[in-house]
Amino acid sequence: MRNIIVSITMTLIFCAGFLGCADHDPPVINKAIQHKASKGYHKFYVKGYKPVDATGYVKKVDNFTLIFDPSASMTEAYKSSYECIACHIDYQNSSYAEKHAVRYGGKKFAKKNKKHYAMDCNRCHENLAYSKLEFAKNLAKGINQAIPNLDYKGTIRTFGYPVYANLHYGLKDNDNKKILTYDKQGYGRAIRKIIDADGVSPLHLTLDAVGRDWYDHKGNIAVIIISDGNDMGEKTIIAAEDLKARYGDRICIYTIHIGDSISGRRVMNKIALEGECGFAMGGDSLLNFEKMEDFIKKVFLTKAKLDDDCNCDEDGDGVPDALDECPGGSIPGYMVGDDGCWNLVLSADVLFDFDKFNLKPKGIIALKHVSDLLKKYKFLDLHISGHTDNYGSMKYNIQLSKQRAQSGLNFLVKQGIDPKRLSISWHSYTMPVATNENAAGRALNRRLEFKFKNNKNN
Repeated sequence: MRNIIVSITMTLIFCAGFLGCADHDPPVINKAIQHKASKGYHKFYVKGYKPVDATGYVKKVDNFTLIFDPSASMTEAYKSSYECIACHIDYQNSSYAEKHAVRYGGKKFAKKNKKHYAMDCNRCHENLAYSKLEFAKNLAKGINQAIPNLDYKGTIRTFGYPVYANLHYGLKDNDNKKILTYDKQGYGRAIRKIIDADGVSPLHLTLDAVGRDWYDHKGNIAVIIISDGNDMGEKTIIAAEDLKARYGDRICIYTIHIGDSISGRRVMNKIALEGECGFAMGGDSLLNFEKMEDFIKKVFLTKAKLDDDCNCDEDGDGVPDALDECPGGSIPGYMVGDDGCWNLVLSADVLFDFDKFNLKPKGIIALKHVSDLLKKYKFLDLHISGHTDNYGSMKYNIQLSKQRAQSGLNFLVKQGIDPKRLSISWHSYTMPVATNENAAGRALNRRLEFKFKNNKNN
């Protein structure tokens, strides 16, 4: 008996150490292309990252350098960050499976046996032979894919191997002063060519070299450092301080920490602090598509300033044209978000009978209207999210909210809408908009939400 208990305990610890935690801001949209191909929350599905839509934005920087760490410590096995491991302590809680199902779009671990949970967990995340170097390379590829299609100049510098402060991409052939205009394809090839990792971590020498790279170039500069932060000391912090002193407000430093080293994270945090206008973050969080988009916008873009003499809002939706991602269409009575795209909420009582997911006649009429909008405005995608009140168990409402969202999607597909333009998520009763303490509030919580988004850069 004692051996069985030890075995189960070790299995749970093993799972917690390797279980991925891409992001715990529910919900993660359940587009089929995302996690089926990624084989785990700590495996980047690089093709899923696309250039960020820059509509309503202008360039925040003109030049950028990606500093990549191929030192010896990056050959170590990748382990998720401390925060990621800690969040899965709840794994041993009996309600963990239901929470996981809500947060990650309906993935079920509906087994009572904890050992079986652990086996499912390991099969899902598959990180056992994954090095920090491989993780960091895929992260860099994702960043490259997500950079907007604007006119930048970009470089890649590495340190540790094969030589200190190596310029991996950037200079024109036979000219050590002219830096290449950023080319997504060429930049991606340069990242793929970073194959071996060895040597120490002389990041301070690389930061000094970056200071020389941009000396004759005008415009703002972003420096992005991807590293585990290991084997770095005071010299690195001083080099970051010197770099900031040299370029002042023109330069910002962003650090992305790889792995679970607390000391490494502290160093990366200090480096980012020296940049003043940048910030530090963990690489784990950028596995989430929305977090990656937010990161890219903060580094590369800034909101376009409106002409004070122009009160431009051609479609009359209350969002200025320069910030409107869904221009050219306005429907009286339809709410729009800050991006100018429609947010439509329909009560489940209109769409479905109580405790059912087959569409009512009124629901069919409402969804035909949604279908007409999608046919008219080809630049729109649609996300459907399903919600319930708290009547019944979490497990039951997870399934009901999923079935209702799926019914909406299936109807629109039958109306001729391309399924690639549609996505769904389901949330049980975790996102109420009213109280569940009375019948009126519960009725408001039983709903489907329809959120439109510009798809022109997808």
